[in-house]
Amino acid sequence: MKPGDWARLLGDAELVDISSDIGNHAEGPFTTRIDALEPEPGAAFFCENVLPKIAAHAVGRMRAADFPDGAFLRHEMVHASVHAGSHIDAPGHYGPAADGVQREINSAPLRSFLGPGLFFDVAALDGGVVTRADIVLPEGTEPGTIVLIRTGGDKAIAAEVIEYLLDAGIDVIGTDGASFDGPFEPMIERFLAAGDRDALWPAHVLGRRRPYYQIERLANLDRLPATGFFVIALPVLIAGATAAWTRAIALV
Repeated sequence: MKPGDWARLLGDAELVDISSDIGNHAEGPFTTRIDALEPEPGAAFFCENVLPKIAAHAVGRMRAADFPDGAFLRHEMVHASVHAGSHIDAPGHYGPAADGVQREINSAPLRSFLGPGLFFDVAALDGGVVTRADIVLPEGTEPGTIVLIRTGGDKAIAAEVIEYLLDAGIDVIGTDGASFDGPFEPMIERFLAAGDRDALWPAHVLGRRRPYYQIERLANLDRLPATGFFVIALPVLIAGATAAWTRAIALV
């Protein structure tokens, strides 16, 4: 797109926030926690812990009371999984790659996360798995389209759906669910019933031999039309990580 095209797109479109907060994560070992240092105690903290490292000669001469209103700046420390809130999974997240290449999130091509969108709402469908029969691409769907699938959060997306989309040149796929493979409990029960290891995280494991990007924990997908919108969902830079948070939006 040319600069003028972007200006028209941004000026004429409704912006729909399709992201969720990083507090959106199940309770457990990866629960999000935010520790805040308030401005008033922050002044003393700065003088005691920061000042000696950056201006040792000012220690004892600059005091907490010297800050305007006796307060410094508010600061937060976030402890969160890269899979909390709306986030993008790079192929490296799916386990050992068939070709031996470890694909981390910082090597993801940014252009892949800007593109025309296509929306499927399967939340009302019966059953716990979205199948190939539930997802049919319109004629003329372009490679590089970003497909978003609203499941209601209680359905898995079958690996056959991912294969179908990959065959069409689509390698960025998003959902409102916490996992493409649906809630863990039903998946584990399917494995226990059949003893088939292929029942465990099949949509993820597919990415070991056919790399693609998942966007999970999206929100407000019910506000999107089936077609005619544009998605921007850039991953945050996190060196060494195989997933990262995204502030995803749709221009409708």
